[in-house]
Amino acid sequence: MSAYEFNFRPYVSENLEDVVAIFRTNIPKYFVPAEEQELREYLTDHPEDYYLLESGGEIVAAGGIALNSDNTVSLCWGMVRNDLIGTGIGKRLTEFRLAKARERFGPVPVKISTSQHTSGFYEKLGFQMGELTPNGFGPGLDRCNMVLTTERAL
Repeated sequence: MSAYEFNFRPYVSENLEDVVAIFRTNIPKYFVPAEEQELREYLTDHPEDYYLLESGGEIVAAGGIALNSDNTVSLCWGMVRNDLIGTGIGKRLTEFRLAKARERFGPVPVKISTSQHTSGFYEKLGFQMGELTPNGFGPGLDRCNMVLTTERAL
């Protein structure tokens, strides 16, 4: 997939099942089945600042941002269709969300809760490991809380 094929657009409620389908392609390595209801609730309650990445007319990745009460921003529910992991789409999605966060909220630290399977990806982008909770998302899926400070931002 070449760069010119990609298009970002805002999420709309009609895309809920498309996002859930991407989520399901990432079970069990990146998500546990019980998280599906949380994703559905998040998209129902907070559809703003959630984005879709399309290629060839298909939604291939999705993710959002949210301002926290401590004046940090969280990267929320980021995911790439499983058969496209390792193609650079995740980096493109993350860079887009970081740019949106800076545009919307200014130069504030960015947080993410991710698993041990993707923490190395975020470390390459400048995130630093904070608290690690074994089995924090479910059996065999550790919760890695990470932060990107403005000094280390892309």
